[in-house]
Amino acid sequence: MIRKQGAWGLWWLTIITLSIYYFIWYDRINGELAAAVGVERTAWTRWWSQLIPIYGIVGLHRTAKRLNQAHAAVGSSTHVSPFVTWFWAAGWFASHTRYLQRRINILADVHAGRNAYQPRAA
Repeated sequence: MIRKQGAWGLWWLTIITLSIYYFIWYDRINGELAAAVGVERTAWTRWWSQLIPIYGIVGLHRTAKRLNQAHAAVGSSTHVSPFVTWFWAAGWFASHTRYLQRRINILADVHAGRNAYQPRAA
């Protein structure tokens, strides 16, 4: 469901691939978040939305909000700031990838812990 990934490894992979991996990562996390929240994917969740200047910022803002929805759905107290995601973090050497991935990893841990305690059907 929600896949963990090292935040620094993601950042370096994005740099080494000249941002190609960023588009793959963005598309993947938005697909996972849409599935976790139970909604359909829209245009802003696709990789190509990040190529459109203002639309890309709106997409990052909405991704942070969807990540908040996913955390709230599992009862996690983790909060993701949409402002930090698209404004401050994106302006600081593309650290929005690390910022979001760390919170996605928390969500993956919560999901894993939740699934570990559910009784299995015989």
